Amino acid sequence: MTLEEFGFNAWFADQIDPETEAGLTVARVTAIHKGECEVSDGNEVHSAKMTGRMRHRAKSKLDYPTVGDWVLVKDFNDEDFGSIRRVLKRKSELKRKSAGRTTRYQLIAANIDTAFIMQSLGPGYNLQRLERYLVMVNESGIVPVVLLSKSDLLTAEQLAEKVAEVEERLPGVSVHAFSNVDDGGLEQVAALFETGQTYCVIGISGVGKTTLLNKLLGEEDYLFTLPVRESDGKGLHSTTWRELITLDNGAHVVDTPGMRELGNMDVNEGIEETFDDILAFAAQCKFNDCSHVDTKGCAVTDAVERGELSEKRYANYVRLMKEAAFHEQSAIEKRDQDRKLSRFYRSTLSQSRKMKGDS
Repeated sequence: MTLEEFGFNAWFADQIDPETEAGLTVARVTAIHKGECEVSDGNEVHSAKMTGRMRHRAKSKLDYPTVGDWVLVKDFNDEDFGSIRRVLKRKSELKRKSAGRTTRYQLIAANIDTAFIMQSLGPGYNLQRLERYLVMVNESGIVPVVLLSKSDLLTAEQLAEKVAEVEERLPGVSVHAFSNVDDGGLEQVAALFETGQTYCVIGISGVGKTTLLNKLLGEEDYLFTLPVRESDGKGLHSTTWRELITLDNGAHVVDTPGMRELGNMDVNEGIEETFDDILAFAAQCKFNDCSHVDTKGCAVTDAVERGELSEKRYANYVRLMKEAAFHEQSAIEKRDQDRKLSRFYRSTLSQSRKMKGDS
């Protein structure tokens, strides 16, 4: 496989200095294992590690290699470890804020062209969650496509209604339904994976991501699966690390663990792209600093009242905007907020005990 078939193009090539970096091998990170990388030039896979200089210069973990990265490696064929000298600038980054009081990012994968957001049509069907994934994908600069799994659970009429519902809720996003059980629509989904392009499949555990990849690979036990709870349609995580795999047709897939919590996101740009219909009304608002929440005369809330904007879609927009505002707070602001809440709880508890004592 050539570098071009592996996803390399002129955008990456232009970043390389032909004089000072001529002796280095261009390779792509295909897996991460506890600080150690597997890198490939399209034909061979070798182990490699960052240089101490790279680690010292890294401003955060975002500067570390991740799956999908293009890197320059010295001693690529070394029997021990090659030496990663540089990570080329990324075209896209799939990342999220890590939980905690300080602002840190978790880098999931890089240089992905298209993200398939998978949603089950069985138990656990949730349009709000689907919208949250879409915001994250748009924020990452990746093209989103929605896959609706377990279509075999619905009649043809019910399926058409669900697809229409998702298309209405997520205007402009391509939507495809399929089944891993009877393979309905699977051929059409497989055709979406194009040669030389890089993809990821995301969604909560239990929606059928691993089963789909197994079918596309034609190897039923390549990626093992775990049972799904009947109560909510969720399953246990069946992937313990991320890796880049190549399908028979030459498409590349980053296999990502299921992501249950997407609340900690930096989503300003993603919200703007996902809810561009709402922002179009916001541009008509007569109030320059309007929050578009419970404001009389607001163009957005007026559009909701007239039925021109979906009330549910608007409610999810408000919810995500509030989450984004909270996560943009500094660690000091969050600690101050926690102290205020703690004092309030202690005061409430003290008053409650005093009232009980008086009675």
